[in-house]
Amino acid sequence: MSTDYLPADLVVDQARLRVRANLDHARAVADMLRAGRIDWLAAFNLITDRETELNTVCWALEALLDGAGLSAWVERVAELRVSGLAALQALQRVLREQHLFDGPTARRGT
Repeated sequence: MSTDYLPADLVVDQARLRVRANLDHARAVADMLRAGRIDWLAAFNLITDRETELNTVCWALEALLDGAGLSAWVERVAELRVSGLAALQALQRVLREQHLFDGPTARRGT
């Protein structure tokens, strides 16, 4: 693939969209947990999957930009990745605390 012209702004926009999609998916998982449709372990695993997907996509985009010599744009994608991961981890922390303090009845969804 030729990297004579790489629309770096579009690559960063793609990273932004992917981060947003992963956060939206994780919030939907949290809503399913709160509604009792899934248990805490399933929610934890689904959100962890979002972290993995976010890392994979952003690392690929960072490598693409780096290969094209666009280091300033690499930093933008890296910042999106880090902030997205922080938001996912904060959501997991909140869900874990709710799970631990709601008691066994809430954990079973009954």
